[in-house]
Amino acid sequence: MSLDTPGRVALVTGGSRGIGAAIAADLHAQGYRVAATSRSATAPEGVLPIACDVTDADSVDVAFSQVEQELGPVEVLVANAGITRDGLLARMKEEDFTEVIDTNLTGAYRVIRRAARAMTRARFGRIVLTSSVVGLLGSPGQVNYAAS
Repeated sequence: MSLDTPGRVALVTGGSRGIGAAIAADLHAQGYRVAATSRSATAPEGVLPIACDVTDADSVDVAFSQVEQELGPVEVLVANAGITRDGLLARMKEEDFTEVIDTNLTGAYRVIRRAARAMTRARFGRIVLTSSVVGLLGSPGQVNYAAS
């Protein structure tokens, strides 16, 4: 994944494992200064780990402030944080639906909105949102995930 000039500050949400960790590690290998958020505050080697819960606007603001203080303004944002709470719609608990939407969709909104401030001031920025094929094709038991 190549986004632009190495040396820029990149933030990957949901960067402690899976796709997010792979993206964070790849950006770091390309020379980006990278921070990765997760609820567990773990990140690949060479990547600044930041504790953040994207369902909490204050947590997002604190995380961005921490990245800005340690690395500089976020110039590249990869909004990758996401969860699943699978279940057939007829039996799905409302809190399972809401938690997935709040993490995957509203969480992306929160981090993009926060990143856009500095990007607008700097007149530079790159925002990447990860998604799933489930958003296009749907999948039994994943109505909340597909919607997010």
